[in-house]
Amino acid sequence: MNGLFSRIAEDRWGHGRRNGRAVAGVVWLAFILFPVVNALTTRDSVSGRALTVTGALIFTATYAWMFLIMFRREASVARFALLATLVAVAIALTLHAPDQWWFLFTYCAGCLALVTPPDRGVPAILALTAVAVGCTAVAGGAGGQVISAGTTTVAIGLLMVLMHNLRERNRELSEARAELAHTAVAAERERFARDLHDLLGHSLSVIAIKAELAGRLLPGDAERAAREVADVEQVARQALNEVRQAVSDYRRPTLDGELEGARMALSAAGIDAEFDRAPSALDPEVEAVLAWTVREGATNVIRHSGARHCRVQMRAGDGDARVEVLDDGAGTVVSDVASNGHAGNGIAGLRERAERVRGRIEAGRRADADGFRLAVSVPMTGARP
Repeated sequence: MNGLFSRIAEDRWGHGRRNGRAVAGVVWLAFILFPVVNALTTRDSVSGRALTVTGALIFTATYAWMFLIMFRREASVARFALLATLVAVAIALTLHAPDQWWFLFTYCAGCLALVTPPDRGVPAILALTAVAVGCTAVAGGAGGQVISAGTTTVAIGLLMVLMHNLRERNRELSEARAELAHTAVAAERERFARDLHDLLGHSLSVIAIKAELAGRLLPGDAERAAREVADVEQVARQALNEVRQAVSDYRRPTLDGELEGARMALSAAGIDAEFDRAPSALDPEVEAVLAWTVREGATNVIRHSGARHCRVQMRAGDGDARVEVLDDGAGTVVSDVASNGHAGNGIAGLRERAERVRGRIEAGRRADADGFRLAVSVPMTGARP
């Protein structure tokens, strides 16, 4: 998936600019025609003119080929081979006729800047400029031509180095944006999976318990069994509605709703439940975390604890809101796992929700008695500013 995002980002950069680069590269080839015409009309020998024209044609063909593969990552060796050919022909033609061919070093400078890593671009351009100035001077070029060869080569080269740096930064930015998009998709997928686990784990546990109870009541107590089956239908419909709301991202559980659901589920499981709630007004985000705590705690008691008694306490004061779920079970694998810091999906999801609103979670064996304790404390101010 990461590679797909990177390829998409690269394609967006490449396809939108490839035609423009090709046109710009071809336009500059027109400037080579003028010295070719001069070479054909000069009084030089036939062999000299033929070698000059041949060199110009080799330079033109090499330059065009270079532009065709300039931005292909897999063609790095070919690019440097073509660059070496360009520099060699530019040196030969400049030494032969410095007044006509020194400008070929500007083409070499542009290509060198684009194939050299950005951090080495400036030293490479300065070295090429020294070669251009040296060849022009050694070949007997006038002072103006020597200065022109140096200033034009370095100016074109540094400009192309800057453009290369900008292109690399844009490519990195595109890849970073693609990576962020990939991370966001993964985080959302994880969040949705966690919500479904927390939603369905509780509801399916209640359905399984009530269905088992209804089966035991038949055929001796058909009336009570019918009530249990009706409760199964109600819980199933509620679970379906919660899943639909979760898909729409509209659902935020309430403390009253989860306390009532926990009461019904614990009663159906034959667990004596005690609820102690102090009335208080809570921020919706804080209430949602505490509601998830009641749901997760009740689900764990029903599925894993083997407890006969459970107490759910809710307190608010001194800037914090707190929920505790305590049972007298024998202790389970889930309890051991949670106390060792390697909690299951439910505890892990609850910890993430609590941390999002600066809350704290404690899960492990009770210190004062047998059983398990789940406690979540959340500042009443809610999420991080």
